[in-house]
Amino acid sequence: MNPARIAFAFGAVFAASIALSLVHPWGNPRLGVQPNAPLLEGSVVPEDVRHVLATKCADCHSESTYFPAYTRLAPASWLIERDVHEGRSYLNMSQWQHYNLQSQVDLLTRIASEARGGQMPLKQYLILHPQARLSPQEQQLIYDWAKAERKRIRKQLAGPPDRSLADEGIKTP
Repeated sequence: MNPARIAFAFGAVFAASIALSLVHPWGNPRLGVQPNAPLLEGSVVPEDVRHVLATKCADCHSESTYFPAYTRLAPASWLIERDVHEGRSYLNMSQWQHYNLQSQVDLLTRIASEARGGQMPLKQYLILHPQARLSPQEQQLIYDWAKAERKRIRKQLAGPPDRSLADEGIKTP
Protein backbone atom coordinates (compact mmCIF):
# COMPACT_ATOMS: atom_id res chain seq x y z
CA MET A 1 0.00 0.00 0.00
CA ASN A 2 1.16 3.50 -0.81
CA PRO A 3 2.56 5.37 2.26
CA ALA A 4 0.86 8.57 1.12
CA ARG A 5 -2.53 6.79 1.10
CA ILE A 6 -1.90 5.37 4.57
CA ALA A 7 -0.98 8.82 5.90
CA PHE A 8 -4.09 10.30 4.25
CA ALA A 9 -6.30 7.57 5.73
CA PHE A 10 -4.89 8.14 9.23
CA GLY A 11 -5.33 11.90 8.81
CA ALA A 12 -8.92 11.44 7.68
CA VAL A 13 -9.71 9.13 10.59
CA PHE A 14 -8.11 11.58 13.04
CA ALA A 15 -10.03 14.54 11.57
CA ALA A 16 -13.28 12.56 11.69
CA SER A 17 -12.59 11.64 15.31
CA ILE A 18 -12.09 15.29 16.22
CA ALA A 19 -15.27 16.32 14.39
CA LEU A 20 -17.30 13.52 15.96
CA SER A 21 -15.99 14.50 19.40
CA LEU A 22 -18.31 17.48 19.23
CA VAL A 23 -21.26 15.08 19.27
CA HIS A 24 -22.39 13.94 22.74
CA PRO A 25 -25.07 11.24 22.38
CA TRP A 26 -25.64 11.03 26.16
CA GLY A 27 -25.07 14.71 26.88
CA ASN A 28 -21.77 16.28 27.82
CA PRO A 29 -20.97 15.25 31.42
CA ARG A 30 -18.38 18.03 31.64
CA LEU A 31 -21.06 20.74 31.52
CA GLY A 32 -23.22 21.98 34.38
CA VAL A 33 -21.32 20.18 37.10
CA GLN A 34 -19.71 21.32 40.33
CA PRO A 35 -16.34 19.54 40.30
CA ASN A 36 -15.46 20.68 43.82
CA ALA A 37 -18.79 19.70 45.38
CA PRO A 38 -18.27 17.69 48.55
CA LEU A 39 -19.04 13.99 48.36
CA LEU A 40 -21.99 12.69 50.38
CA GLU A 41 -22.75 16.08 51.91
CA GLY A 42 -25.00 15.74 54.93
CA SER A 43 -23.99 12.16 55.70
CA VAL A 44 -21.66 10.81 58.34
CA VAL A 45 -18.62 9.40 56.54
CA PRO A 46 -15.39 8.48 58.33
CA GLU A 47 -12.30 9.84 56.61
CA ASP A 48 -10.98 6.41 55.59
CA VAL A 49 -14.28 5.58 53.89
CA ARG A 50 -14.44 9.01 52.24
CA HIS A 51 -10.93 8.45 50.86
CA VAL A 52 -11.87 5.08 49.33
CA LEU A 53 -15.06 6.50 47.81
CA ALA A 54 -13.21 9.54 46.44
CA THR A 55 -10.35 7.56 44.90
CA LYS A 56 -12.22 4.51 43.65
CA CYS A 57 -15.83 5.52 43.02
CA ALA A 58 -15.97 9.26 42.35
CA ASP A 59 -14.89 9.13 38.69
CA CYS A 60 -18.24 7.64 37.69
CA HIS A 61 -20.42 8.47 40.68
CA SER A 62 -19.75 12.17 41.27
CA GLU A 63 -19.09 15.41 39.47
CA SER A 64 -15.38 15.13 40.28
CA THR A 65 -14.72 12.99 37.22
CA TYR A 66 -11.19 13.06 35.86
CA PHE A 67 -11.22 12.99 32.06
CA PRO A 68 -7.85 11.88 30.60
CA ALA A 69 -6.80 13.31 27.23
CA TYR A 70 -7.98 10.24 25.31
CA THR A 71 -11.54 10.92 26.45
CA ARG A 72 -11.66 13.98 24.21
CA LEU A 73 -11.69 11.98 20.96
CA ALA A 74 -14.58 9.94 19.59
CA PRO A 75 -15.42 7.11 19.89
CA ALA A 76 -13.58 6.82 23.24
CA SER A 77 -15.33 10.00 24.39
CA TRP A 78 -18.73 8.42 23.74
CA LEU A 79 -17.92 5.30 25.74
CA ILE A 80 -16.62 7.29 28.71
CA GLU A 81 -19.49 9.79 28.58
CA ARG A 82 -22.02 6.95 28.52
CA ASP A 83 -20.41 5.26 31.51
CA VAL A 84 -20.23 8.52 33.50
CA HIS A 85 -23.82 9.39 32.58
CA GLU A 86 -25.05 5.96 33.69
CA GLY A 87 -22.96 6.01 36.87
CA ARG A 88 -24.26 9.42 37.89
CA SER A 89 -27.84 8.44 37.05
CA TYR A 90 -27.60 5.54 39.54
CA LEU A 91 -25.70 7.48 42.20
CA ASN A 92 -24.22 10.96 42.19
CA MET A 93 -22.32 11.43 45.44
CA SER A 94 -21.96 15.15 44.64
CA GLN A 95 -25.75 15.49 44.78
CA TRP A 96 -26.31 13.33 47.89
CA GLN A 97 -28.00 16.12 49.85
CA HIS A 98 -30.70 16.37 47.15
CA TYR A 99 -31.83 12.75 47.56
CA ASN A 100 -34.66 12.26 50.04
CA LEU A 101 -33.93 10.12 53.09
CA GLN A 102 -35.69 7.03 51.74
CA SER A 103 -33.70 7.27 48.49
CA GLN A 104 -30.51 7.56 50.54
CA VAL A 105 -31.44 4.39 52.44
CA ASP A 106 -32.11 2.58 49.14
CA LEU A 107 -28.81 3.79 47.68
CA LEU A 108 -26.88 2.76 50.77
CA THR A 109 -28.41 -0.71 50.47
CA ARG A 110 -27.17 -0.94 46.86
CA ILE A 111 -23.75 0.47 47.76
CA ALA A 112 -23.32 -2.13 50.50
CA SER A 113 -24.52 -4.98 48.31
CA GLU A 114 -22.46 -4.06 45.25
CA ALA A 115 -19.28 -3.30 47.20
CA ARG A 116 -19.48 -6.52 49.19
CA GLY A 117 -20.37 -8.58 46.11
CA GLY A 118 -17.47 -7.15 44.08
CA GLN A 119 -19.85 -5.76 41.43
CA MET A 120 -18.23 -2.33 41.56
CA PRO A 121 -16.20 -0.95 39.94
CA LEU A 122 -17.29 -2.39 36.64
CA LYS A 123 -14.90 -4.81 34.97
CA GLN A 124 -14.51 -2.66 31.83
CA TYR A 125 -13.51 0.31 34.01
CA LEU A 126 -10.87 -1.76 35.77
CA ILE A 127 -9.18 -2.62 32.46
CA LEU A 128 -7.85 0.95 32.15
CA HIS A 129 -7.99 1.78 35.88
CA PRO A 130 -6.71 -1.26 37.82
CA GLN A 131 -5.92 0.99 40.80
CA ALA A 132 -9.69 1.43 41.30
CA ARG A 133 -10.15 -2.22 42.27
CA LEU A 134 -11.54 -2.53 45.80
CA SER A 135 -9.51 -4.74 48.12
CA PRO A 136 -11.48 -7.11 50.38
CA GLN A 137 -10.73 -4.74 53.29
CA GLU A 138 -12.09 -1.75 51.32
CA GLN A 139 -15.18 -3.73 50.34
CA GLN A 140 -15.81 -4.52 54.01
CA LEU A 141 -15.11 -0.91 55.01
CA ILE A 142 -17.70 0.41 52.55
CA TYR A 143 -20.18 -2.31 53.52
CA ASP A 144 -19.85 -1.55 57.24
CA TRP A 145 -20.15 2.21 56.68
CA ALA A 146 -23.19 1.88 54.40
CA LYS A 147 -24.90 -0.37 56.91
CA ALA A 148 -24.22 2.03 59.80
CA GLU A 149 -25.25 5.10 57.79
CA ARG A 150 -28.43 3.36 56.64
CA LYS A 151 -29.27 2.59 60.28
CA ARG A 152 -28.64 6.23 61.26
CA ILE A 153 -30.91 7.52 58.51
CA ARG A 154 -33.65 5.02 59.36
CA LYS A 155 -33.65 6.42 62.89
CA GLN A 156 -34.12 9.88 61.38
CA LEU A 157 -37.02 8.58 59.30
CA ALA A 158 -38.65 7.10 62.38
CA GLY A 159 -38.51 10.49 64.08
CA PRO A 160 -37.97 11.21 67.74
CA PRO A 161 -39.13 8.47 70.08
CA ASP A 162 -42.55 8.99 71.65
CA ARG A 163 -42.18 10.11 75.19
CA SER A 164 -44.86 9.13 77.63
CA LEU A 165 -46.49 11.69 79.86
CA ALA A 166 -44.86 9.99 82.85
CA ASP A 167 -41.44 10.71 81.33
CA GLU A 168 -42.42 14.37 81.27
CA GLY A 169 -43.28 14.33 84.96
CA ILE A 170 -46.98 14.74 84.25
CA LYS A 171 -49.32 12.73 86.43
CA THR A 172 -52.13 10.96 84.70
CA PRO A 173 -55.43 10.20 86.42
